[in-house]
Amino acid sequence: METPRTEDVQHEEAVKTTVVALDQGEESFHALEWALETIRFGASDKVVLIHARTSPASRLSAFGGPEGYIVSTDLILNMEKAQEREINEFMDRALQLCEKKQVKAVKLIVYGDARDVISEETKKLHANMLVIGSHGYGAVKRTFLGSVSDYCVHHVECPVVIVKKKPEKKDA
Repeated sequence: METPRTEDVQHEEAVKTTVVALDQGEESFHALEWALETIRFGASDKVVLIHARTSPASRLSAFGGPEGYIVSTDLILNMEKAQEREINEFMDRALQLCEKKQVKAVKLIVYGDARDVISEETKKLHANMLVIGSHGYGAVKRTFLGSVSDYCVHHVECPVVIVKKKPEKKDA
């Protein structure tokens, strides 16, 4: 029996996984648009749209913390449902854009801090690239709020592309 030559063997195209981090902001949606316009995706490649979801209780902590207030369970459940609906609407809009561009995409919504979620999930997915939008914070805001993109550049193992927000059009 003859052994097939290398050039005769059909190799499946390598699967490339690109993670795009989305946070319901226009900056992250712009990063997705940039990725779909700029990166060449093969038929077997996929885009993973990832969103790090926080608990509604963490939103309350910005106003003095739930420990300082008596908050009903119903209020938290209603906030949870509203947040879930908003996230799914945004992520579905992103999936529709991918479908329109004929790029395979899946959404992944994970509870946790965005920095940790994005870096951990990117590693688990063996991503080839992470695309993330930039809010364009200055040095002071970045110091107090932190920068998810900066954290990812230093902690994610694959290449990271930070897409700057669209420049605002100036009226003439």
